[in-house]
Amino acid sequence: MRILIISDSHGRTENIDLIRQKEGKFNLVLHCGDGSEDFDYIGDRLGCRVNGVKGNCDILSREFPVQNLNIEGKLIHIEHGHRLPYFSEIALLDFAESNGYDVILYGHTHVQKLLNQNGKWIINPGSISRPRDGYPSYVVMKTDGKGGFEFEAKRL
Repeated sequence: MRILIISDSHGRTENIDLIRQKEGKFNLVLHCGDGSEDFDYIGDRLGCRVNGVKGNCDILSREFPVQNLNIEGKLIHIEHGHRLPYFSEIALLDFAESNGYDVILYGHTHVQKLLNQNGKWIINPGSISRPRDGYPSYVVMKTDGKGGFEFEAKRL
């Protein structure tokens, strides 16, 4: 399975077509908030379902602020990040450990981060529209159907 992880589109979806051209097909998109109004467009352009959460700028959104998903046996926690201790890797790892999460996905900072420690992943895809660390960014998650998975940080 191929999963696109994005965040902070903020209504600017022009890079979705660039991602599609560069990466091809996905089975699922996980959106970490601040762009919930973009979910339908993104799903239509990429031809797959979009699961996402409400961010601090998604004032009128009906999306939930938090989602927990089980993907091939891995417990994945998604939230925008403005309520997480995103400034502390130790606090994020403790949050993952104490709640039994294998993966924490968050956005908010517009800065890409991939951290793996003791089998716990902390991932921020950055922003596909307004990066604060260079070029627009995203993450591709690949699973093997047997509980194995990998993440790859990407930029446009």
